[in-house]
Amino acid sequence: MGSAQPNRRESLRIALKKAGDEVKGAALASDAFFPFAWKDVVEEACENGIGVIAEPGGSIRDGDAIDCCNKYGVSLVFTRLFEAKT
Repeated sequence: MGSAQPNRRESLRIALKKAGDEVKGAALASDAFFPFAWKDVVEEACENGIGVIAEPGGSIRDGDAIDCCNKYGVSLVFTRLFEAKT
């Protein structure tokens, strides 16, 4: 758990440190979408052995998160997609 940090990457690093060796294959969940994937939280999580990422989706860059997870063989689950209201 790396909650209450103003920086999403630092939050991830705290959670990875707390998990230690148990991070391999673990799940990462976010209460917000990831605005960036490459060279950011999604890729760093994948590189550190996270096996599943869950997030609400809704970013215009959700496709980047999908592509990044596919590259690393990590499952990505969208918990809720946002739809534009007219």
